[in-house]
Amino acid sequence: MDQNTLLYTLPQWLIFAAITASIYGWAEQKKIFSMIGPLLLISLGIFASFAIFRGSFSSFTYLTPEEIINEELSQDISSEIPIGAKIFPAYLSFIFSGILALPAFILQWKNKKFKNTFMIVSGLISLIGFFIIAGALHGGK
Repeated sequence: MDQNTLLYTLPQWLIFAAITASIYGWAEQKKIFSMIGPLLLISLGIFASFAIFRGSFSSFTYLTPEEIINEELSQDISSEIPIGAKIFPAYLSFIFSGILALPAFILQWKNKKFKNTFMIVSGLISLIGFFIIAGALHGGK
């Protein structure tokens, strides 16, 4: 499995598992499952941060210095955009979702109000990232 495959498959599975665990925990009144959902989104945010800071989305892996100097970017290159560049906005949404999942986890742990509100907003933001990845994989068709 190459690095790009991991960049778009792992987040999709984590989002699916987080939302499924949260819905199951809410429907069945099982606190442990309600806490697993935010933990998975926090983990996704950490993974996204790590991937960004590790340089998975660095432009140096996509363009040579000669291309940048010769201004070859003025041409229409939208069909040549690498998958990593297309899914970068999704990773930003995963970081934001992970940040919002932190209060959801704490409020769920302490059984306070607004625990579900934070989880719903965090889940929706992660779904935006999911659909960015899905759109990138299908080529915007």
